Amino acid sequence: MKTSIYLSLAVIGFFFSLTNFSAQETLYAPLSLDDAVHRALESNFGIRTAHLRTEASATNNSWGAAGALPNLSTFVTGSTSVSDQTENPTSFIQEKFETDGLNTGVNFNWTLFDGMGMFASKSRLALLESQSEGQAALIIEQTVEAVDRTYHNVLLQTELLSVLAESMSLSRQRLNEIKLSESYGAAGTFDRLQFENAILADSTSWLQQGVAVKSAFRNLNLLMGDAENVLWILTDELVSPPDLPSSTDIRVAVLSDNTSLQNALLSQRISQSGVKQAQAFLYPVLGLNASFSNAFSNFSSEEANLEASGRSVNTSALLTLNFNLLNGGATRRSISLAKIQSDISALDVENTRYQASSIANNAYDRYTLGASVHDLSVQASLNASTSLEIAESSYKNGVINALDYRALEVALQRARVNELSALLLWRGAYIEVQRLMGALRAPLLAE
Repeated sequence: MKTSIYLSLAVIGFFFSLTNFSAQETLYAPLSLDDAVHRALESNFGIRTAHLRTEASATNNSWGAAGALPNLSTFVTGSTSVSDQTENPTSFIQEKFETDGLNTGVNFNWTLFDGMGMFASKSRLALLESQSEGQAALIIEQTVEAVDRTYHNVLLQTELLSVLAESMSLSRQRLNEIKLSESYGAAGTFDRLQFENAILADSTSWLQQGVAVKSAFRNLNLLMGDAENVLWILTDELVSPPDLPSSTDIRVAVLSDNTSLQNALLSQRISQSGVKQAQAFLYPVLGLNASFSNAFSNFSSEEANLEASGRSVNTSALLTLNFNLLNGGATRRSISLAKIQSDISALDVENTRYQASSIANNAYDRYTLGASVHDLSVQASLNASTSLEIAESSYKNGVINALDYRALEVALQRARVNELSALLLWRGAYIEVQRLMGALRAPLLAE
């Protein structure tokens, strides 16, 4: 497998040189599946956005945002005024007066009781933070699954290119033998034309497959956040996936650890906290308001030779009780709507639980089917390879003609393609089951 991969990379490099692929933008570097996953987790825009949203939710999760902490404010006010009473006959002192003042103070407000609404708000903020973390975990799982599929698709497309290259090499070998035999009169033009046509057909397929390889590399680079023209030497191999637990164990793991189901449960708890917040308006609100102010003033008149100063200190403390007696049924409607939303969230949980279990069962069935199909396709490839080996000696001995030999060669190509495609589908079913079980999330979030 390693030899074919390096051979395919050499073929890819030659193909890209034919298609004006810029060598300055190409980088051949080893890349394992784990490296690809970590590069994607570090550079993926969706994950970075999800982490920022989680950070914002964590910042907002505080008692102050829930309205449980007091508010303390201070103020300073300065004022200057001039009152000219020199032309006011009704004034007792007909002079010009100047007044300067400075007022400072502190205000204190604290909601002591609001029907437990502040505690419901704090609980909701904590649940929103957990929900943001759950959304980030879901994006991480989807990214890991996408990288795994794309990485193995590059391996598949590269191996298919190698299959076509081997087929062309075999056809060229037969063609060279025919040309040598034709020079001695031991072979006819018909056989030569058949192998030339085979080379032309394989060359066309090889060029098309080269585009598929280039597109697969581009998709992998897109997930990892790298330049689209970067090439890699993939160090992992396209091998059979590991064994999975039993379907019963998978179902238990999905119902306990599935990220989508956990997020649905969080949404249900958030809607239940919304009911508590709405019910808090049925209770009175008890608040404490306190204030302190210290005002200084200076009064003067130069013409009357008058000057005086004063100070005023005010301190107050109020205990307020507000109770909404009638608001047109708005509180009752809010409670009813919150309960309806809670019921909808409960239905969403049941629907998500059913869907997760059904999807897991379908993925497990595809996994078991993929294993069986792959075993059959491997046997088919072995049979096709053996048939071509037998046909090679039969063709040299004149038992079969060039058309029969080409048909067996095409059958081997088709068998190899089916084998690789079955292996990729088997791998895709395996990684989907892993995602549904939550196995793609836990080790990554712990790093």
